[in-house]
Amino acid sequence: MATVLEKGEISARKRGPKPGMLSGRQRDQVVASRQDVVEAMRGLLRSRPFDEIPVEDILAVSGVSRATFYRHFKSRRDVALRIYEATLERTMPHFLLLADVATGRLSAQWWAHEAVGHYREEGQISVLIHGLAATDQAFHQRLRDDRQQMIERLAPAVPAFGRAVGEDAEARRQRARADIFFMMLDRISAEVTLFAELADVPDYEAVLAEQVAAFITDN
Repeated sequence: MATVLEKGEISARKRGPKPGMLSGRQRDQVVASRQDVVEAMRGLLRSRPFDEIPVEDILAVSGVSRATFYRHFKSRRDVALRIYEATLERTMPHFLLLADVATGRLSAQWWAHEAVGHYREEGQISVLIHGLAATDQAFHQRLRDDRQQMIERLAPAVPAFGRAVGEDAEARRQRARADIFFMMLDRISAEVTLFAELADVPDYEAVLAEQVAAFITDN
């Protein structure tokens, strides 16, 4: 015979989730539908600009309803921000390899070539990020904050970034140099995406390698 405690446990198991709480399956469905929207826009951005993608097209590709879309996102901008966050997660490992460029384990030429290849693969996503930064003050600040975090992560391994940590005049000046370095990368990412078929893309890659080497190896 079950004890009083055991009966209580059995009763609790039968009741299931509390009112207002999602079950494990429901949570999985929420995550899946949100990801479907993000991947749908990501796919659409590979072939056309953000301003040419209406919500209706996102719904058609993702297969979610309009109600579901607005349950997860306030607007297309919210989807764009999630895409940016996912893109940052994928590119972070490559940026951290700048530490190996600084020590000579990797060449600046290799790093620049891989970076340009990644930008071109992302397609209009790079252009979207650059465009949002130019027109959306909150997103511009988000990029600045993320660049500062990148500087701090690279600081222990790369002297050029290490000198950018602190509040003295020289640290602030070096932080500005590092910030401009990352802004240059942002601009190049948009450029090689918009003009991927032009013959001068290899020249952009070569000059990017020069700029990376000049900044990273400046001890």
